[in-house]
Amino acid sequence: MHLLSKLTRDTVTVRGIPIHVSTEAMCLGVLLDSALTFGPRIRRLSGRCFYHLPQMRIVRKSLTQEAAKTMVHAFITSHIDYCNSVMYGASTVHIRPLQNVLNAVVRLILCKGKYDRITAATRDSLHWLPV
Repeated sequence: MHLLSKLTRDTVTVRGIPIHVSTEAMCLGVLLDSALTFGPRIRRLSGRCFYHLPQMRIVRKSLTQEAAKTMVHAFITSHIDYCNSVMYGASTVHIRPLQNVLNAVVRLILCKGKYDRITAATRDSLHWLPV
């Protein structure tokens, strides 16, 4: 981060080809920011997950709990689990939106209300770990 602040150019020329300096880069579907806070990745990921939840809530009424778990895994948890090891050590401020997504998904699966509290025992009933 210290060296990044010294960078004053917005392009770098390599063998006569201008390369634009960017604060974010996508690698294997993981959005990396210049400070490696993973904030942009988590914001984009949680936004995508919260986009799917209202549609899933409508379908949930006609599904069993096991079918709901399968649907949630297909649309939500598989995306959260993808390359989650690169976010090891990320600050709680950045990880919190992912925990909010998982709490909303638990409410969806267990047919709980929007403001019902999700406890460790509730998560344990689904055999899930906290983020």
